[in-house]
Amino acid sequence: MKGTDEQAMALYKAYPRKVARGAALKAIKKALMSKDSIGFDALMDAVQEYAKAKQGQERQYIPHPSTWFNQERWDDDREDWWEGRRPEIPAEVAWEKVRAAISRFGLRQQVEARESLDGPTVLAVKKIGWQTLCSMTDFDRNRVFQQFKTHYEKEATNAARNAQTVTRRDREGQHGVREVGEAESGSRPREEVHGALRKILRDRGRE
Repeated sequence: MKGTDEQAMALYKAYPRKVARGAALKAIKKALMSKDSIGFDALMDAVQEYAKAKQGQERQYIPHPSTWFNQERWDDDREDWWEGRRPEIPAEVAWEKVRAAISRFGLRQQVEARESLDGPTVLAVKKIGWQTLCSMTDFDRNRVFQQFKTHYEKEATNAARNAQTVTRRDREGQHGVREVGEAESGSRPREEVHGALRKILRDRGRE
């Protein structure tokens, strides 16, 4: 039980909203001890991605942890978690960097301008076109900014999610290496370990 208590507290701390602690821990323990439980590691992976996806979102729009665990929300389509996510760098800040690059490099130094911007900003700029950005007037600046904001927020969200996916795969790979090591030392049957590794590879192929 002590191990379950520690795992429940770790999951509670990782969840992006800290309210109704008693009810939350009860729901988390239920998720951990259920006969259909996906296990601590998988739950932690889901909670960490959910927290990353909701970073910057107002707390009132994030479910209570007891609700999230009781409703088995870890099994949701993770694409939905990232929908509407606010980038760590707001679109307005990224836009000012674009305007600064326009002033500094102008139309002819497009390559240098892009090198001064981060990945999501560059992708948003490509969608609009550097020439369009350089030639915009005060009259159409707001319209172009709204286009930029739409593209930028989408690309920033994709970048954040891709980074989270890479982190998860790294953890899975490290877990697989540990299992191989255990098999080599004789602590686990080699066939069992190889089966686990094949499952990881199959799961990756479906992503």
